[in-house]
Amino acid sequence: MSPLRQLLSLGKKYWLYLLLSFFASALIGYCTMYNAKILAMLTDDVLVVPEGANQAEYLKTQMKSLYIVIFAAIAVTFGKGLGTFLQTYFMSFVSQKIIIQLKIRCFRHLQDLPLSFFARYRTGDLVSRLNGDMVIIEQMLQTLTRIMPDPFVILILVTHMFSIDWQLSLFIFVFVPVLGGLVRWLSARLRRAGKLLQDKVGDISALIQESVIGIKIIKAFRMEEARLDFFERECEENFRFSMKSVKYNALNSPVVELADAAGVALMIYFGSLAVIENRLSPGDLIGFLTALGLLFHPLKKLTNGNAFIQQSQGAVVRVFEILQEEIESNEGDSLPDSPGNKIRFENLSFSFDDKKKVLKDINLEVEEGEVVALVGPSGGGKTTLVSLLPRFNEWKEGKIFLGDREIRDYKLKDFRKLFGMVPQETILFKGSIEDNIRFAKPEATIEEIMEACKAANAHNFIESMEGGYKAQISEMGVGLSGGQRQRIAIARAILKDPKILILDEATSALDNESEKIVQDALDKLMVNRTTFVIAHRISTVVNADKIVVLNQGKIEAVGKHQDLLVSCELYAKLCQGKDLGGSQ
Repeated sequence: MSPLRQLLSLGKKYWLYLLLSFFASALIGYCTMYNAKILAMLTDDVLVVPEGANQAEYLKTQMKSLYIVIFAAIAVTFGKGLGTFLQTYFMSFVSQKIIIQLKIRCFRHLQDLPLSFFARYRTGDLVSRLNGDMVIIEQMLQTLTRIMPDPFVILILVTHMFSIDWQLSLFIFVFVPVLGGLVRWLSARLRRAGKLLQDKVGDISALIQESVIGIKIIKAFRMEEARLDFFERECEENFRFSMKSVKYNALNSPVVELADAAGVALMIYFGSLAVIENRLSPGDLIGFLTALGLLFHPLKKLTNGNAFIQQSQGAVVRVFEILQEEIESNEGDSLPDSPGNKIRFENLSFSFDDKKKVLKDINLEVEEGEVVALVGPSGGGKTTLVSLLPRFNEWKEGKIFLGDREIRDYKLKDFRKLFGMVPQETILFKGSIEDNIRFAKPEATIEEIMEACKAANAHNFIESMEGGYKAQISEMGVGLSGGQRQRIAIARAILKDPKILILDEATSALDNESEKIVQDALDKLMVNRTTFVIAHRISTVVNADKIVVLNQGKIEAVGKHQDLLVSCELYAKLCQGKDLGGSQ
């Protein structure tokens, strides 16, 4: 199915509302057609006195017909208003349900996508797709709601015109195909221009977000003017695509109006000839021309609405591009209560792009409860290696075992329950401190949360804050120090009580005083857990059970601190520099 059809298919479950909306649209069409009948009746039965009729006697008939016309006009107006209300309400209900479903579906799909997807898409572009494009889709559905009665109105009016004079009505089929061809030509261009415009809007959103996040770097390197020039070029591109869209949109209305004028002129000419030849009564001609005039309004609405829908399809395509991305597979066996203890990497190689290998022939065994430190030059593959454990990335060569079974044998979401993580950059969400810690265990009591915070050396500073555990923190924990954010992240990991712990340079960005407090909390956290530590400072690795030296994606050496100082030249050099390398 096309993205537009997929979008509309989300409304199928609300078929009753759609059916009621169709009936309401038909009511609008019949009431519109009766306006033409009323004018025909007014002309023939009220305004025109038949030749030879007694004017005084015919006056009673005229007055009776006038009352009927007035009553019919009121009834038709009421009926059309009722139909418009019902159609708008029922169709808007369906449209809003479609939008809600689409938003929820997109959000769920995003969370089920692999990390490789987020590496390919810029955050600003994703936000633009799920925010700006959603607004355009909502406007498109509102437009669809407004134009939904128009096909019914057009069909009923055309049927009525054929019932008056089929020969005269045939002229409709002369200019409608011409109008349809022009509309299709414009629609194709509006679709392309709309897609290009929405892509460029996404690029600009990404650029703004990157510039806000990286404002310190921009200022530090005095790149303000360069970024401004780049932004101006992007805006100019956006202007060019926007004007192309405006051009085709502006052409739409004059084209339709020109077709309207040509059609009316033809109908007036041939209709008048029919009255002169006594083939039509004056009332029939008035009714026919009224129906024709009423026909052009929904035609114009339909073509203008279609133009906007075509222009908006770029937004639909961009949203459904995300929904078409393949999600992480959750197939496999349920995780047993005792899945095994030993972790083993066997001939493991990994590449992000299927070209350059980031990890090469990794063979490593880790016993239950061991603390394994990963060290090496920046870009050596340390973070990449530990990211494979919870299957944040998938590999094609080699295997990873938990006990005697490969980890890909288990359901992904079950398997990830084993892991806890404290990253270098702590991620906190807008809300209370309690909510952020409860992230690890939604059913946890406040007592359990407080115990976790005490173990993480976080309880005292939380209690000192206004509101305590209910204190609200802003996005990314702005307002808290680095050490405070890290201790909240550690409390979150303690609350989860994972079997396997990953510490990704958890203290590298902290000052000495904060590092001591955080390291003390980490030492408590690592007790009786298998722990992988990406190390940045010597103090974090000297007591590790096993140190793995990674260099250019390969394991260069494995051993304890004192042994590696003697046996591994690279490790000795790293220790002399007091820096064990950055992450990759």
